[in-house]
Amino acid sequence: MKIVKTKLNYLKSYLLFDVNSVEVGDTVPFDIFINKDKDYVIIIEAGTLLSESLYTKLKKQEKLYMLSKDKDKQILTCETLKYYIRYNRENTDKRVKLLYEIANEFFDMYLSNKDDKFDSNCANLIVQSIIYLIKYDENFMKKTLPFLLNDNKLSTHSIHVAIYAVKLGVQLNFTKEKLTQVGIAALLHDVGYKKIDKMIIDKKNKLTPQETKEIRKHSQYSVDIVKKNHIHDPYILDAIIHHHERYDGSGYPEGLQSDEISDFASILAICDVFDALTNNRPHRKEYSSFDALKMMIKDTSMMNKFNQKYLMLGLKSIT
Repeated sequence: MKIVKTKLNYLKSYLLFDVNSVEVGDTVPFDIFINKDKDYVIIIEAGTLLSESLYTKLKKQEKLYMLSKDKDKQILTCETLKYYIRYNRENTDKRVKLLYEIANEFFDMYLSNKDDKFDSNCANLIVQSIIYLIKYDENFMKKTLPFLLNDNKLSTHSIHVAIYAVKLGVQLNFTKEKLTQVGIAALLHDVGYKKIDKMIIDKKNKLTPQETKEIRKHSQYSVDIVKKNHIHDPYILDAIIHHHERYDGSGYPEGLQSDEISDFASILAICDVFDALTNNRPHRKEYSSFDALKMMIKDTSMMNKFNQKYLMLGLKSIT
């Protein structure tokens, strides 16, 4: 067990730390101290993975302490996500689970809010964590795909599309600002589904013309809700409203073609369909990542509907 004498000012306040709040396999996002010879010394440094033997040694300590300023880091929140992500960046499974946990909390709170309010700051913090991970690990996508969940939850789909969109943005050398914009647009692109009858969304049989018309309203609903939450960035709003446009003009709501569709909307269109294809849907089983992209490139029903350059970059990121 490593013992390092702290160089911190002794007048700083310390709190008792409950070792039962962590468990074997956790990576601690803050320093843990003991009191020795009337001094506080670090015995666990932030970023340490708790092995079984290390955890046992901690349990044997009479008292453990942490800095009072680190108190909030004991709980995973939008604000502390960056610390948990940083210290779990090498743990492929854990880092994805952290994103899921916060995304689930974010969307659960939004869906239960009668006024359609969501935490826009939290949305930004989620996207910043995604940007950090993808920039840190150039093989992030290939490593992460096996750990992605297969379900139809809004939170799961939204976090997937945000991951894919940011990855494409990094491959296109987007600035940090543009990565943030496309990431937020991706995370929020389907919030309007809250306004659609769930019976229509989950229907296994072919939709009627009226049901199709209702489904297509979700992109406008999404824009309205995003504006209601004080996000007025024109690039984000454009990507959300046009994420169902297609290069051959067959999309909606405006039937835009090729260069009429913005880069962000083109990226979201690809990422949205890719995630839909690689997850189970009421009417079919999922496709593999490779087969999904191959379909989007070569299948007669999908040819010429997406930006081919971006599609090929997507294929490159998983092979």
